[in-house]
Amino acid sequence: MRISDLVKKIILVFGGVIVLGAAIMIIVSLFNRKDDDEAFSNGEKTYFVTPTDAPSTEATTEATTEYIAAEPELIEDTTQDTASSTDTVQQPVTVTAAAIVEDKDMVDEKDPFFLICPSSVSIAKGKTFDAEEYVGYADDYDRDVELEVSGEVDSSTTGSYPVKLTLKDDAGHTKTNNMTVIVTESASSDSEPSSSEGSETFESFQSNYKKEGTTLGIDVSRWQKTIDFEKVKSAGCDFVIIRIGGLDDGKRYEDSCFKENIKNAKSAGLKVGIYWHAEESSMDEVRDSVDYLMNLLGGESLDFPIAYDWEDFYGFQKYGMNLYDINNCFEVFCEEVEKEGYEACLYSSKNFLENTWTNSSNHKVWLANYTSQTTYSGEYYMWQHSSTGKIDGISTAVDFNVLYE
Repeated sequence: MRISDLVKKIILVFGGVIVLGAAIMIIVSLFNRKDDDEAFSNGEKTYFVTPTDAPSTEATTEATTEYIAAEPELIEDTTQDTASSTDTVQQPVTVTAAAIVEDKDMVDEKDPFFLICPSSVSIAKGKTFDAEEYVGYADDYDRDVELEVSGEVDSSTTGSYPVKLTLKDDAGHTKTNNMTVIVTESASSDSEPSSSEGSETFESFQSNYKKEGTTLGIDVSRWQKTIDFEKVKSAGCDFVIIRIGGLDDGKRYEDSCFKENIKNAKSAGLKVGIYWHAEESSMDEVRDSVDYLMNLLGGESLDFPIAYDWEDFYGFQKYGMNLYDINNCFEVFCEEVEKEGYEACLYSSKNFLENTWTNSSNHKVWLANYTSQTTYSGEYYMWQHSSTGKIDGISTAVDFNVLYE
C-alpha cells in the first residue's frame, strides 16, 4: 500500500507540472499575439498587412506587400535615427508600376538644390523680405529642407542688398546661391506684356517648322476665350491640345471652355488631345484627380496621350515632397490613365526635364522650350516652341507646337 500511495503521489505531481506548463504556454502565446498585433496597427493607422497564411511577418513583409510613403504630415512621427531603417509610416497599396520608388529604397545621395532662384528680386520700400516667396527648392530624399538666409536687408532704405541663401538637408548636404535684393521706393509695375494677339504668325511658324515628318498645332484653355476652330483649321493647323481642368489650391476644377473646345475642334476636323493642370502632392490625390478627369472626359476619343502638367515649382517646398514623391505622382497618373484605356505623357520645360523628372518608365514627353531651336538632348515626341503665337480664329496669343510623327 505504501508503494502504491507513493506512485499515486508521483503521478499527481507530474500531472500538475504538465497542466501548469500548458497554462504558461497559453498565456505566453496570448501576450506574443498581442505584441504582434501592435506591430501592425496603432489606433486607426495600419502600418503593415501580412496575409493570414504567411509563415512569418518578416518574410512576407518584403516578399508579398508593396508600399508607398505616407502622407507628409505623418513623417515626423515615424522618422528613425538609423540611416538603414525605413523612415516613414508605410501603407499597403496595389500599385504595380515598376518605376515607383519606395521609401525603403531611398538613399540621400545628393545635395538639395534650387528649382527656381533668381539672381535679383525687387521689393517695395517698407516690405519685409521673405526669401521663401521668391524661390523653389527640393531634395532627392528630405521633404523638409532647411533654408538659411545670411545678410541684412534694410527695407526702410532704398538700395541693393546682397544675401546668401543656403539649403541644408538632414544628411548635412548643402547648396548655396547668392541673390541681390533691390529695395525700391514703390512696388515696380510689371512691364507691359507682349501683344495679347500674339507676335509670331502661324504662316511664319509653318515656314520655319513644317517639314517632312512634322505636324503643327496649338494648345488652348479658357485663356484663349471663344475660338473659331473652322478658321484655325483653314489656317493650316492640324491639331489642338485642350486643357480639361486641373487641381488648384487643393480644389479640382473643369476648364470652363473645355466642353465647347473639344466639341468644336472635333467638328472642324482637328486632331484632339487634352492636358491636366496638376498640383497633386500624394499618390492618393493623383488617383482622385484621375477619377475626376475621367468623369469630365466622359469616354471621348483622343488622338494624343493625356498630358500631366505639373508647373508649381515656385514654392515647391510647401508641398512637403521630395523628388521621389513628385515622380511617383506622375507614374501613378500614367498607370491610372492607362487603366481607363488611354495613354499618358509628361509635359514640362527643358529645365525641369533635366533636373526634376526621371520618367523612368519612358513615357512620351511633351517638351516646352521657347526658342528657335531647342538644345534639349532627351527624347520628346512634341515640342512647345512658343507662347506668343498668332493664328486666325483666336483673338489672343496661343502656344505653337511641333509634333514629330
